Amino acid sequence: MGWQKVRLGAVVRQFDEYVTELEPRNYKKLSVKLYGRGVVLDKPADGASLLMKRHQFARSGQIIVSEIWAKKGAIGLVPQDGDGALCTSHFFLFDIDSEQLDSRWFHYLCVGNYFEAQVGGSARGTTSYASIRPKRFLNCVIPLPPLDEQRAIAQRLDEVQAKLEEREVELAAVEREADAMLFNVFQDITDGVEYLPLSKVAPLVRRPVEVGLDGEYPELGVRSFGKGTFHKPTLMGGDVGNKRLFEIHQGDLLFNIVFAWEGAIAIPGAEDRGRVGSHRFLTCVPKPELALAEFLRFYLLSPEGLQKLGEASPGGAGRNRTLGIKKAASIHVPVPDMGVQRRFVELCAQVEEMRAIRASTAKDIETLVPAMLHEIFGQQSSKPEAASVVSGTNAFQLPARQNAEIDKPFREALLVGAIVKAFHEDNGQPIGNFRLQKAVYFARRQMGESELDKEYLRKAAGPYNPTMRYSGGIKIATDKNWIKRATGKYGEGNALGDTAAEMDEWIERYQFSSAAAWVRDRFKYKSNDLWEALATIDYAILALDDDGTRPTPAEILSYIKNDDEWRPKIAKLRLTEASIQNAMVELEALFVNTSE
Repeated sequence: MGWQKVRLGAVVRQFDEYVTELEPRNYKKLSVKLYGRGVVLDKPADGASLLMKRHQFARSGQIIVSEIWAKKGAIGLVPQDGDGALCTSHFFLFDIDSEQLDSRWFHYLCVGNYFEAQVGGSARGTTSYASIRPKRFLNCVIPLPPLDEQRAIAQRLDEVQAKLEEREVELAAVEREADAMLFNVFQDITDGVEYLPLSKVAPLVRRPVEVGLDGEYPELGVRSFGKGTFHKPTLMGGDVGNKRLFEIHQGDLLFNIVFAWEGAIAIPGAEDRGRVGSHRFLTCVPKPELALAEFLRFYLLSPEGLQKLGEASPGGAGRNRTLGIKKAASIHVPVPDMGVQRRFVELCAQVEEMRAIRASTAKDIETLVPAMLHEIFGQQSSKPEAASVVSGTNAFQLPARQNAEIDKPFREALLVGAIVKAFHEDNGQPIGNFRLQKAVYFARRQMGESELDKEYLRKAAGPYNPTMRYSGGIKIATDKNWIKRATGKYGEGNALGDTAAEMDEWIERYQFSSAAAWVRDRFKYKSNDLWEALATIDYAILALDDDGTRPTPAEILSYIKNDDEWRPKIAKLRLTEASIQNAMVELEALFVNTSE
């Protein structure tokens, strides 16, 4: 039996038991998070203070829907600790027919934010108070595989999420240990060293900007709690008024004087070049023979440094405090030997890599499972039958996908053209050669090919197929004027050529449009480094699997390390067993590697 699409009302029913009188005591309450992020306990409510006349008591496992915020995905399942929680009439409760609908399957429909598009357009009321009614929710249509398949998919998604959460817990523990280690090392290297005024170590340097009426001045901001810089909107010269602007340079020790007492200190990077700040931003330049900006920043963000910044920031209670320029200049900072500072800064950089890996893992937890669900739903919606989600090897498999191997240069040229077209339709910009090469690789993998390690070479930028550029797909598509070189706001790349329309019938015949759109939608917001890392790790998995070696993170790292061309990637892409494990989980969702 294949998948069906059914009205939600066929498998759930509204819970209609109400109470009208409450006791003068505290009741548990629930909060339904937006965008399918779950249901949690809220602050308890005093029964004597509630004005609404009708209430319900939730049962664990029921569906709960926010009348007001369902349009933003505030739909979920009542957790076990929410059993007996009080719900006002602004929430609707529904019971699940467990013989047709598995509760975990419904949970993942919520995680994938499957309902927002269906209920968002039906919400009634003003923009800020647009509500839905139970009838509309019950009219939502959901994909409904057979019950055992619902459970199998949900179980596999549970396993993926558990792996990611386990990694996040492990990395959080490592990060805590690393922070403690850094603090201990810092105390050791500053014990007994000379302290000098900041004005002697990193004096204030002002670089006034001459403002022109027709000029544009992109501003820089500094986040509190040591969380770095951010880009503010560009100021037009005519809007500057009496505001004084100053240049900010890469490597400055930068303070936002209004929030310095809560850690608004940063070191601008290359991406901040050309930005300016108002008089509320202090730019201090460390003397190269005395201090490194990174070392000073670490000290000023330490408890001792923040205390000194607080004392130098007079003002009222709360956030209405300002760091005085003279008081900042008189803050005494430790000045150990420069060699010691450099080694400490290198140690800080290693810890930052751990934080980046953890942040990536946390992002994966939030985005990977929904991405897997969209993949499942998207592929299933275009096919009358679906492949089983479990196999004898216990490898997760998405619904059956097309298998159109790119066995001829002409087909490759069509795939190249389809990808250029897909990216053009999205933002009208050319796609560079680096991304085009990787996009073709990803599209071929998505369509089911798994022998690409034979065709692609191990080059510095990752898997690279030289024939595609000189005699294959890119060359043919260019010669036929399906694509052409063009320059956009992101630089030079490949755009649609004058005869691009000739491709349409062939692209449709080979069903390349969906693969091209899939690559665009899955990868367009990823950095080039992430494109390269995913392609490199996927290639290594294919090669190891072909060699009969189980592709573990350790084996993949060893494979990359043992190749002269690829060895530099370890440093460039910050590859570790932990980051490779995270990438493998994402690749499993993208390409369904069945080598385990």
